[in-house]
Amino acid sequence: MLNGWLRKLQKLSTVRQILTYLDSANPTSENCRDFTNLSYPQWQHRFLIARLNLALWLAFFFFLTRTILNLIYFIQGKYSSLEEWGIARILVHFILLSCILLLRTAWGHRHLGLIFLSSSWAVTMIKQISDTITGNVNPEFFVWMLTFCTQATLIPVKWFLHLISQITILGYYFSVNQIIGFDVASFDWNFVKMCFGIFWLCLICDLSVYLYESLQKTEFNTKLQLEVAYQELHSAEAKYRSILENSVEGIFQSTPDGRYIYANPTLAKIFGYDSPEQLMAKVNDIGKQIYVNSSRREEFLDLINRDGTVLKFESQAYRADGSIVWISENARAVNDRQGNLIVYEGDIEDITERKWAEAEIKKALEIEKELNQLKSQFISMASHEFRTPLTTILASAEALEYYGHKWDEEKKRTYLHRIQATVQHMTGLVNDILVIGKTESGNLDFNPAPLDLESFCRDTIEDIRLSIDSQYSLDFVVQETKQLITKKSAQTSVLNKILQLDSNQQNHRKNDSLLVAQNQSTGQKPEVVLIDEKLLQHILHNLLWNAVKYSPQGGQIYLKLYYLNNHAIFQIQDEGIGIPATEKKYLFNSFYRAQNVANISGTGLGLTIVKNFVDLHRGQIFVESEVGVGTTFTVILPLDLSGKEGTLNT
Repeated sequence: MLNGWLRKLQKLSTVRQILTYLDSANPTSENCRDFTNLSYPQWQHRFLIARLNLALWLAFFFFLTRTILNLIYFIQGKYSSLEEWGIARILVHFILLSCILLLRTAWGHRHLGLIFLSSSWAVTMIKQISDTITGNVNPEFFVWMLTFCTQATLIPVKWFLHLISQITILGYYFSVNQIIGFDVASFDWNFVKMCFGIFWLCLICDLSVYLYESLQKTEFNTKLQLEVAYQELHSAEAKYRSILENSVEGIFQSTPDGRYIYANPTLAKIFGYDSPEQLMAKVNDIGKQIYVNSSRREEFLDLINRDGTVLKFESQAYRADGSIVWISENARAVNDRQGNLIVYEGDIEDITERKWAEAEIKKALEIEKELNQLKSQFISMASHEFRTPLTTILASAEALEYYGHKWDEEKKRTYLHRIQATVQHMTGLVNDILVIGKTESGNLDFNPAPLDLESFCRDTIEDIRLSIDSQYSLDFVVQETKQLITKKSAQTSVLNKILQLDSNQQNHRKNDSLLVAQNQSTGQKPEVVLIDEKLLQHILHNLLWNAVKYSPQGGQIYLKLYYLNNHAIFQIQDEGIGIPATEKKYLFNSFYRAQNVANISGTGLGLTIVKNFVDLHRGQIFVESEVGVGTTFTVILPLDLSGKEGTLNT
């Protein structure tokens, strides 16, 4: 019944607030939860602040009630005057209130010991000093004992502060008053007993504070160790849970009858389910629902029941959407103490990519063989292409050194020109290799600018014409688009696509050839021509010099220019040795040279450079050739790369 009344009393708002405030002044784990970031001196500091605040308010209200009671007595005439206690009482109130206010400041938090002593001296010393001044010196045994007990009860921390307070209070009374000449007390048996009692009271209070503080320190360290242990436990649990949940492999536990009882998110992802819960809910028979070949489940069970473990067990498995992946399992059997099988547990890895990679290894090996062949071709080409010009340079230089003094100036210039031409040839080879490297690394500059195509083509023809024999006839022709005929289906598709950019009308010839519709707008010269002049020069020079080089018997070589819907179409036509049909698809590979070139020198880089430069212009290049008849290269380049028409896809 008493407990019931107490519970009802505790439900009152005022009582709850008082109890809450008192609880906040206790060093409980509820008020100091973050032990790992709190040292014992810090905790002791907090505790001292809370208890000082409680003690100061109690002392303030205690003296306030006494003052009110004395005023009532004065009004009733029981006190003849207020002088004997008024000033001292006011000073006590002032000091206690000052200590309360200082306790809320940063300075007060740094000087808690001084506030403790000030409050203690305010309660006891002001009355003693007042008695000394008035000459009415009397021992305040009751006040002293009450003060010492209250301090030990409410502020049981830092016992040396209690000791200083006690020594100061008792020392003042028994020494200062004695020195001044006051009779502090009659030395009789009662006085001795009182002094003896005060001594033991002080000793017991100090010991109690010391023991309480030691106990609290032990409790604090114990709670700290416990908190650290809990944090380590939680950290370890979180770490291992994180390992399981975030493992790159699927972790599972399954029953012998084929149900998953644990799965991590990775396993659900491998099998195509949204969550482990969904996987465990929907898969009731692993052998039939997971394994593509259900007999693999039987093999898995036979191995694990025989050996206790299964390693690298590879199988094909169904995903939730019906697709198939390759998995590799590592598992072991878990038995209870009696040896009975409980579950299978282990990990599953998705090895689909590895299986795909294995299938690609053969291709990679073939590519490696091709690269080795390419390297060998490059070394062979470099040694051959550089040895001949170096021999020429060396022979010409030695001839000049040993016979130059016998020759006339014309013959000397002939040998010097030979050296210069050979060096230029070698420089061209090196430049070709550097251009290939820049193109493949993406570091080649591409700067389209306005260009007069017809003048550019004429100048290019003139440059080459000056360097070739009279057996070659090299001409430049600007033709109408209606004369553009091709029998190559891929090229036909591209030309048709260009026509569809502005018109949906195309006219096709029979036998799979194309004749451009006689629409005047398709063959007109565009107003804006944006092409990288430097790259175009490489394209045309390489193709024209190839036409010359691979026409050893001479013949007619044409550079034809057509305009078609804001595109330029260049055709380089020769009457040379031609290209075998089986080798056309390799023409643009680095260092590749057809089998019928015989002893005609070359690096196999020219057409690779041409193809790369055409790609930079977002254009297309086609070749039509017949062995012994001749070759025609067709290059289609957009003339304004700012528009969508610049992109050609076959």
